[in-house]
Amino acid sequence: MGRGLYARYCGFSRGAKFLIKAQLINQLGGALYGFILVLYLDALGHSPTLFGSLMLVNELAMVAVLLGAGILADRYGKKNILLFGIATNIIGMLILVLTEVTGLFFVSSFLVGIGGGMIGPAFGAWLAEKCKTKRRKYLFSLNSMAGLMGSGSMTILAGLIPLFFIDFFRFGDLEAYRMVFVIAILLQFLAAFLFTRIKKDHVTPREKDRQGNVLKRPWGLILKFSLPQAMVGIGAGLFVPYFQLFFLYKFDLDLSEIGIIFAILSFTMVAITYILPRIAEKGGTVLTVVSFHVSSIFALLLIPIVPWLGIVIYLFVFRAAMMNVPHPIFTAFMHSKVPHSFRATAQSSMAFAWMVTHAVGVFIGGFLWIEGSNYAFPFYLGSIFYIISIFMYIAFFFKMDDKKHKRFFRRPLLQNIYNR
Repeated sequence: MGRGLYARYCGFSRGAKFLIKAQLINQLGGALYGFILVLYLDALGHSPTLFGSLMLVNELAMVAVLLGAGILADRYGKKNILLFGIATNIIGMLILVLTEVTGLFFVSSFLVGIGGGMIGPAFGAWLAEKCKTKRRKYLFSLNSMAGLMGSGSMTILAGLIPLFFIDFFRFGDLEAYRMVFVIAILLQFLAAFLFTRIKKDHVTPREKDRQGNVLKRPWGLILKFSLPQAMVGIGAGLFVPYFQLFFLYKFDLDLSEIGIIFAILSFTMVAITYILPRIAEKGGTVLTVVSFHVSSIFALLLIPIVPWLGIVIYLFVFRAAMMNVPHPIFTAFMHSKVPHSFRATAQSSMAFAWMVTHAVGVFIGGFLWIEGSNYAFPFYLGSIFYIISIFMYIAFFFKMDDKKHKRFFRRPLLQNIYNR
């Protein structure tokens, strides 16, 4: 089975592999930025409420451009939209390096949000063009594994880079954190250069029905894919961006130790992502997603009440892996159900739904994570929204799963159970 599974990840086109490599470099820069920002603000003496406010601005900016970016990418191509997004990210990060003015931090978050809103839908739809439907789960999982390996490595480095500049160059904390942003910017420049070397994507004409009429956008189907993402977004926003503070406040861990924990998570997710497409082929994408998400909720409920660090780390890794690992296969599932000339629009709509609610969740979370507050409440509140999303997955997609499950609901089987 191992060799057969490995073979499913081989044989992709040169364009597909180069696209993944370029996106990996881009994600490395984003991983550095995302990990260090909350700690940089803390070193400046700001409370978590500022971080929550900045994330609200960031995600509202992303939401503002998501739908438009997807539509433009479908209509005019993905490459230009993607490069514009990276350029905007670079400008936003430069602001953090050059100033400590709080008002300009909001401008920085706004620009980085616009960049993210441009990049995501364009890249996902571009990648979907690089292989046929049957292998798309593996291509998206390969991209996810590359990103996880990179972000895991960068998470360790994000904790070590400031210490390196502090110990060897006698930098202060703030200057050391700014050097992390500088490295993130350089990685973004490299990613942009690599994307320019990839041939322009094929712009797919709008599909037509049998009568030759141009198909309307399938908004009903796109809405079904978006609603569960909205519930997950608000639930995650309440606690996920604040896990660094959770480990800092409750267990008094230092920066490098927190980085190692996040790296362990990334590498664990790589291992699970590797086998997940095969699991989905046998059990169905939707059933796999639901099963993993249900498992994650049990861990989520235990994290705030367990007093032992080792067990909390295990629960943290397990929860995040079970919740996040299915995302690539579900994205591939979406691309197989939505007409190909609407894929960037559908992906941007899913991201829109997640981001707008996640922004609200992060903003609310900033008021819940004041030092000394009840840390359990954000976890329990977030689990309620996760449960709602699970019911939506079942209601919307179970019947259209790529593996039929009718045998579990046939009347003769139920009658046999009743008669036992």
